Amino acid sequence: MEEKKIPFFKKIILSVKDLDKYNLLIGEKFRRSIFYLLGLMLIYSLILSVAITYKANQYIDEACDYVRNNISNFTITAEGLAVDGEEPIFIDYSEDFKFKLILDDNTSEVANYQSELEDYDGMVILALQNKLHLVSDGVQTEVEYKDITDNIDTEQVTKESLLNLVESNNTMIIGSMYLSIFVGTYMVYTTSTIIDALALSLLVIIISKMAKITLKYAQCLTISISALTLPIFLSLIYSCFNIINGFYMSYFQIMYTLISYIYIVAVVLIMRSDLIKKKQLIKATIEVNKLEKEQENREKQEEKNDDEDEPKEENNHEQKKKEGKDKTLDEVKKRVKGKLKDDKDNPEPQANIEGGKR
Repeated sequence: MEEKKIPFFKKIILSVKDLDKYNLLIGEKFRRSIFYLLGLMLIYSLILSVAITYKANQYIDEACDYVRNNISNFTITAEGLAVDGEEPIFIDYSEDFKFKLILDDNTSEVANYQSELEDYDGMVILALQNKLHLVSDGVQTEVEYKDITDNIDTEQVTKESLLNLVESNNTMIIGSMYLSIFVGTYMVYTTSTIIDALALSLLVIIISKMAKITLKYAQCLTISISALTLPIFLSLIYSCFNIINGFYMSYFQIMYTLISYIYIVAVVLIMRSDLIKKKQLIKATIEVNKLEKEQENREKQEEKNDDEDEPKEENNHEQKKKEGKDKTLDEVKKRVKGKLKDDKDNPEPQANIEGGKR
């Protein structure tokens, strides 16, 4: 029998609002559930990456404006860094995101700023005389100034040239940023969602056992993946608002999980109800078939009895007819015999022979 495939977007609608049709989902091959999950995470990552890139672009614009208005002129060459002024420049920014910028062309010792690199809970950009040091999430990266000038293909980088370079290549920067964000987001969130689905499948097994419903593990996993559909889209909406507008909702993760639990319990109970109805229907069908068979046998028996009674009645009629004929014949015989007897006892007068001769 050919497998009936449910289109992807129809499966999304079915998973969200048609809980009574989950039996169609578990009737498909398990690999289609895996493809469905990967498709969901593809949509999730594509849209979320747009929100992250949009916000990152705003940060780049704000950073450019901030550098233009608040940082002294500097020059980067293959030999090192040169900053206008005698004192190091300290910039601490913590409005939309936290970062610290330190420009010091008087020293090459990173140990002088080790406390800033270790204690700060944001991103640190430390530009010393000979190297550029970047620290983010505890990961420290060193960049040679020669690598910067070689990549930009120029002998020196100034504040204005750097700002102009960023603004003129904004489209390429945004495209590269979106691609890298999408790849990272897809990998991270797909792995996380698979773990959630595996955890929820254990709940499906427990509830199905309590409801006395026999399900294969692949079917339990399909139910858990489908039950995550609405929470995934709610998480996408929440994440986009959180990234763009800073909207925050307490205990959202608890609500995310609770919705999945409610879906699973509802689906299993609906399946149990359908199973009971199906058993009742089968039982009723058997009873109806039994009654129909009994009725059919009864009708056949009645027809058989009618067929047996009809020849009997016909024979009785023939017998009666024959008896009537015999009786009539006997009466005729009796009358003939009586007539013969009367003729014998009372003979008629003979004609006169002589008179006849004459």
